[in-house]
Order: sequence, then C-alpha cells, then structure tokens
Amino acid sequence: MSSSSELRHWAILVFLSIIWGTSFILIKKSLVAFSPEEVAILRVGLSGIAFIPFFLYKFRKLEWHRWWFYLIIALTGSGIPALLYATAQTNLSSATSGILNSITPIFTLIIGVVVFKNLTSTKQVVGSIIGFVGVTTLIILDRPLDSAEAVPVFYAMLIIIGTVLYGANVNFIKEYFQDVEPIQLSSFAFVLLGVPVSLMIPFTDIPDKVINHPEGFTSLMALVLLALMSTVLALIIFYKLVQDTSAVFGSTVAYIIPIVALIWGVLDGEYIGWMHMLSMGIILLGVYLIRIGQTPTLKKEEL
Repeated sequence: MSSSSELRHWAILVFLSIIWGTSFILIKKSLVAFSPEEVAILRVGLSGIAFIPFFLYKFRKLEWHRWWFYLIIALTGSGIPALLYATAQTNLSSATSGILNSITPIFTLIIGVVVFKNLTSTKQVVGSIIGFVGVTTLIILDRPLDSAEAVPVFYAMLIIIGTVLYGANVNFIKEYFQDVEPIQLSSFAFVLLGVPVSLMIPFTDIPDKVINHPEGFTSLMALVLLALMSTVLALIIFYKLVQDTSAVFGSTVAYIIPIVALIWGVLDGEYIGWMHMLSMGIILLGVYLIRIGQTPTLKKEEL
C-alpha cells in the first residue's frame, strides 16, 4: 500500500470517527421525545427510505439469491444495534456509551480468529486483554463523586453486545462482500430491513409526539441527522474502507469515536471524570496493540 493511499485511509477513518462520535449525542437528543423503540424504528426506517434511490439505481445488479446475507448485514450493522444503543442511553451518558463502543476492534479480532480463522499475534491477544480491562474499569468506576451508583451493568452490556454485532458485521463484509460495490451492498441491505420497518411508523406514537411533544420536532431532526449522516453516508464510506483495507483496520474507527463522544458530552454538560479518561486510555492502548499487531489477512489453510 502506498503512503498516499494509507494517508487517505486514515483521513477517511478520522472523518467516520467524527460522524459516529457525534451519533451518541444525537441518540441522546432523540430520546428526549421518543422511546428507545421509536428511536430505533425511525433510525432504521428513515435509513431504508433514504437508500431507495440507490437501490433502484443498482436494481439490475442486486444479488437476490443472497438476500438473506444482505439482511444479516443490515441487522448486525444497524438494525439490532440501533435498539441496543438507544435503550442503553436511557441510563448511560453519551460519553460512557462512546467509550464502551471503542471495544469494537477487540470483538472484530476475536470473531475474525474464531469464526473466520484469520491469523492473530501475541500483541493482538495482549491488546484484547487490555481492552477488556479498560471496559471493566469504566463499568466499576464510572460514577459521579457524590454518587454510590456505578454504571448499570445491564445497560453497559447492551453496548457491549452491540460491539459484538459490529465486529461480526465487518468480518462478514470482508469475507462475503469483498467485491460488491458499497452502494449496492448498503442500499440492498437497508432497503430490505428499513422499508418494512418504516411501515410501522404510522402505527406508533411517533406522529403524535412530533406534533404535540415540546421537543418532538427537535428530536425528529436529531434522528434525521442520525439516519442520513451516521447511517446512510457513513456506512457507504465504511464498507468501502473495509473492502480496501481490512476488518480490523476499519474497526479502528473506535480510536477517535470516544474522544468525539467525550467532547460532545462536555459541551452538553455531562459528568466527565478521571475514570472516563483512565478507562478510555486503557481501551485505546489495547486497540493500538491490536492495530500494530495486525497480521496479513490469510487463512490457516492458505499457509
């Protein structure tokens, strides 16, 4: 890989990190008026609708015989995590959620090794262990100085499950969709999931809340940004990045996401303490070791 290509990949990674780091504060603002289920329905539904023009443009190239593969991509990359993250943020700050999300590369590595038989290294194993220490530190120590309550473990686990799904998602893309155009991949996947989900909107309290809730319109605008920016735009770019590099490299978007989430948390008046910084530092050290310990993406049977 040339130095210019590597620089471009890192620039894309930073851009994606800013977009996805902002998504946590957008989820928080969405939850002011809507329930977690409504946030997930709107996010996935609006994304599916937004992808329709791309879907129609690529219609003749769509691999209908593999439709369920595309549905898996949509479910693991957005559908299920959208509900998990929205539910988690009813009890977690956006900063804490962003930090917990940074363990995505760890599960990307583990799933790649266990399921897809990718090679690993000692540095990556050590990095994974360190990353989990960072997560444990955050869950145990994240509390305001005047509070005895730490992070609710159940809600932290929802974020962790979401990172497992993200890790499976990027490995699945690298394994089965390496040569599929990102627009074709994302549009087919999200129309399959998002359009049926969007049909649920009229049968929920969403229309009434948009009209009558004091923050209904503001929360809706946050969700529109979340769907168009953090899902539609970001996923097209991300899938291309994973195809051009590797699943582990793509998942290192988690380097900058927690930093962006912390900045937004500070600006929004969230409690940010030393345990946020400590745990984030430990997790990112683990992610860094995973990155520098990356081996060529060969399978054992190819050696």
